[in-house]
Amino acid sequence: MDGKLRNRLSVFLICVVISVIMWGMIKLSREYQIPVRFRAVPENLPKGKVMISNPDSVISITLKAKGLELYSRIFSTRSNTVNISLESLRLKQEGDQYTGFLRTSKMLKSIAQQLPGGYEMTAVEPDTLHFIFEKSIRKKVGVRPGLSLDFSRQYQLYDSVQTDPDSIYISGRKEIIDTIRSITTERKAFDNLKADVTARLALIAPPVRPPVNLSADSVTVQLNVEKFTETTMEVPVNIRSGHGKINYRTFPEKVTLTCRVALRDYNRVDPSLVTVVVDIDKPVASDSERVPVEVSRAPAFLKVIRIEPQKVEYLILK
Repeated sequence: MDGKLRNRLSVFLICVVISVIMWGMIKLSREYQIPVRFRAVPENLPKGKVMISNPDSVISITLKAKGLELYSRIFSTRSNTVNISLESLRLKQEGDQYTGFLRTSKMLKSIAQQLPGGYEMTAVEPDTLHFIFEKSIRKKVGVRPGLSLDFSRQYQLYDSVQTDPDSIYISGRKEIIDTIRSITTERKAFDNLKADVTARLALIAPPVRPPVNLSADSVTVQLNVEKFTETTMEVPVNIRSGHGKINYRTFPEKVTLTCRVALRDYNRVDPSLVTVVVDIDKPVASDSERVPVEVSRAPAFLKVIRIEPQKVEYLILK
């Protein structure tokens, strides 16, 4: 291809591009009427009712505007929503369900107020919106914190995680409410813990349809963190047996317990607060010479982590 032909082709393409741009600008400057789909979002639902069906969840609104404005509206689908107030909805009971309908012709003013400036509404379809409800059921359920805890060396929770409130009310469709046993908070991780923590955590509604209503949207979680230490003590072994006329003796007669205790409770530690027992009847029946030692009583602030020895021998005294 020689230079003259290449220049002519370039000029031709430039003219075509300019012509297309001018044609598009002329078209987009004209007024058009185009139906645009909007998602109808119900609000002000009847008290004590839960909506189980909304077959007309999408409405078509015919908008009149210049081409550029209309097409920008069509492609910005995220903002294509219209709130529909059900405050004046009248319900008719049919068995366990309640039905109602609204004429869109009576909502034109409300819909028009939600449209951005520069648009004129000329028609709305369908002409009637239908809604189906059931009676809302209310139930109290516990709150389960979604926590991941990592502690610094020697630190632990002093007691259980405290949640305020520890339970909330949920309401919704009966067949859904009956399956929910608890509500979980958002996931939260705490690392290198060595001090008390108070945090506000959002509650996560179950991913069900129709959605469940929660009486609270968040709870306060309290973590009481304390430094712990270990201590040892000797306690006598108590014998438990159903043979009252036979006397037994264990060897050794005492065992050593290794316990974990919070520093704040260290001075409260006393061997008399702990009871260990052996059940003689089982080894006697199986002709075993050694019997395991069990902790039958210990205070809540003391955790037994090791028993030495774990098993003891026993003698029958005559």
